Amino acid sequence: MQTFRSDALADRRALITGGSRGIGEAIAVLLASMGTTVVLAADDEPGLEKAGATIEGAGGQAELHVVDLLDPTAVADLATAAGDVDILINNAAPGQGRLPFLETPDEAWDLQLGLILRTSVQLIRALGPGMATRGRGSIVNISSSSVVDAAPYVAPYAAAKAGLEVVTRIAALELGPRGVRTNAVRPSFTPTQRVAHLVADPEFLAHQSRKVPLGRLAAVEDIANAVAWLCSDAASFVNGQVITVDGGGSAGTWRPPVQSDSPVGH
Repeated sequence: MQTFRSDALADRRALITGGSRGIGEAIAVLLASMGTTVVLAADDEPGLEKAGATIEGAGGQAELHVVDLLDPTAVADLATAAGDVDILINNAAPGQGRLPFLETPDEAWDLQLGLILRTSVQLIRALGPGMATRGRGSIVNISSSSVVDAAPYVAPYAAAKAGLEVVTRIAALELGPRGVRTNAVRPSFTPTQRVAHLVADPEFLAHQSRKVPLGRLAAVEDIANAVAWLCSDAASFVNGQVITVDGGGSAGTWRPPVQSDSPVGH
């Protein structure tokens, strides 16, 4: 029986896009601590160097690639440089421009669909065949609760993430018979540098926290833990799934209990 141990990902190789900060960095740090050589790709060179230093300072191994992930040629070169990876984490996403649907320009759609969806598809197509030939591999796509909990002003981002979930299921059906598992993790709102403008608003944070039965917002480590489990052999029979990490926020309508001096039932 496979169990989830601290060395569950030893001697594996993982490519993580958007690995310079936030959720991507947390995933990289955790996987490296479990023995994985992590290949980090982003356009943020200072962030990559910081993440790499954190990983190597803890005894892990990291390879850093400063890449424009919107450039198909650069992405193809990245896939070649990454080599025979066992794990692919499609995490990269741009910041969300909050514009009304009818006022959102084509450029905003191109940005979100390009980085979140097209780049992920390109990397799956580039690295999936090698995984299939070797008879093993794990692909994890990072989605968003905005796919099912629609909110105004983020249509391009939410649509791109929804498309990524569809790709997840289809890849699972087609690559599963060849030993490659494809899953997604769907986080709820998670404070990171990418949404610093929202994190700076105490009223917004309090509102988000009130929607979660566990009474707090997600931490990047919560998302990383779910990803690491999906990558491990402990999840060897999990394929084509979207794992929601939201503290129970999507379980149903949740409102904090109303304080009352009256005994229950009276």
